Amino acid sequence: MESETNTFIAMLESMDATRWTILGVVLFGAEMLTGTTYILWPAAAAILVGLLTFLAPGVSWELQFILFFALSTALLVFGHYFIRPKVKGGEPSDLNDRARAMVGARVKAVNNFDTGRGRVQVGDTQWAAAMEDGNASKGDELRVTAVKGATLWVEKA
Repeated sequence: MESETNTFIAMLESMDATRWTILGVVLFGAEMLTGTTYILWPAAAAILVGLLTFLAPGVSWELQFILFFALSTALLVFGHYFIRPKVKGGEPSDLNDRARAMVGARVKAVNNFDTGRGRVQVGDTQWAAAMEDGNASKGDELRVTAVKGATLWVEKA
């Protein structure tokens, strides 16, 4: 009775530097499509194993896969806790937050402020405005310091 060769085992045994590098490049391509950074680490591990296999061609396929899984796991944990927060962190963008984008903007008083309340012109729109100290006169240039609800808090520029 002839022993049947398992196709999967035959593929594993045939892994060499070129195939590891191709696997790494394919995984990098998948990472570019998803943008999650989770596929990035197995891709880097595959390239590293490919480099090791190129430098030491006698490494067994079992050791290659153990090294691949160990590197993938270590890089994934490292990337998740140290790299990903730096990539995803930072100051939130005010691209779609008009209120945050207005802080620091110069505006013009549309009318005289009465008891610290009045209206200002922002572009082609008028907004309710408030001042903590003093009053502004019509035409005064003011600076937005905060936005609370639909009211701009301003100070003299």
